[in-house]
Amino acid sequence: MGIKRYILVTLIYMLAIGLYIYSFNGESYTLELFGLSLSLPIALWVLLPVFFLALGSIGHLVFYNFKDFLYKRALKKDNELFQESAKNRILGEEVTTSYKTEGFKFAGKVLQSMRFDATLPTSFIEEEVAKACAVAVSVTNGNYEDLKKYKLSKTNPLVIQNSINRLKIEPRFALEVLKNCKELNSELCKKAYEALLDFASFNEIKRYDFPTDKDAFTHMMKRYLDADDSFEMDIKSIEDMLEQFKADRADYLELAREMKMKLTPDALIALFEKLYNSKGTVATDAYLYVLYDLQMIDKIRELLLNSDGEEFVKFKTIMFLRDHGKSIDIEKFLHA
Repeated sequence: MGIKRYILVTLIYMLAIGLYIYSFNGESYTLELFGLSLSLPIALWVLLPVFFLALGSIGHLVFYNFKDFLYKRALKKDNELFQESAKNRILGEEVTTSYKTEGFKFAGKVLQSMRFDATLPTSFIEEEVAKACAVAVSVTNGNYEDLKKYKLSKTNPLVIQNSINRLKIEPRFALEVLKNCKELNSELCKKAYEALLDFASFNEIKRYDFPTDKDAFTHMMKRYLDADDSFEMDIKSIEDMLEQFKADRADYLELAREMKMKLTPDALIALFEKLYNSKGTVATDAYLYVLYDLQMIDKIRELLLNSDGEEFVKFKTIMFLRDHGKSIDIEKFLHA
């Protein structure tokens, strides 16, 4: 029963009792206490205890109704906070929300340790949270989404993945990422550097302090050798990058195969003779390959003659077969 209805019923009840008593006894009674006297009809004296009891019960109802009001308000607030926290947790944020009601205190602690599973259905979830789920699933699937309205932290894994996704469709976003890169080993910075290799000039790439690994070198060489690409590198830079990632014999030999399509014969010989003199045996196969390709046979014989018996076995075999009139595909033979 509501308080208003309770008060109305109480007043009717008291009025009924008062009229009933007054109907058969309309006299008054005087009460003297501490020198004071109060004269009231007997009907009112009878109603006084009922009045104080009603007053106390109304106060009791008001107190617990107010307490219930505060609890429901806290419950509503906690529900809103939990939905917001759930949305943030789905989006990869750490949540430390404080709740006032016991049920949500427990649920909040459980939420902190949960991880979002993009494979689970979300149709049963409240609309706003379901939208966050859809965004998280989309980013997980490799799509780029606008996450600004969610105000997520920069270190959020979902934000990082979203930036990586953006690099795939907008490579020049790499310039913005690299501008703020403080940890070169971070996944995002590495992906941005990889994207930069696709469009930037060699001078732009050199502005960043990323160590040149074999993959980066191969990527740049592919652009350098592409006739339709304006990408240019100087020979000294190529030598330096080979040194940086500690190129082996196979790397130098592959470089020789590629560079013969780019350089003139004189420039090609000059480059690999220099590499041979500075790097030693690691670049010898490449040098021999260049000499053979340009049919500088006497120079090859001189180098093989001065080598140890177990060195350059394949080239010694090639020369033996050549001297005995056997034709050989040097490309296939060296790859065997």
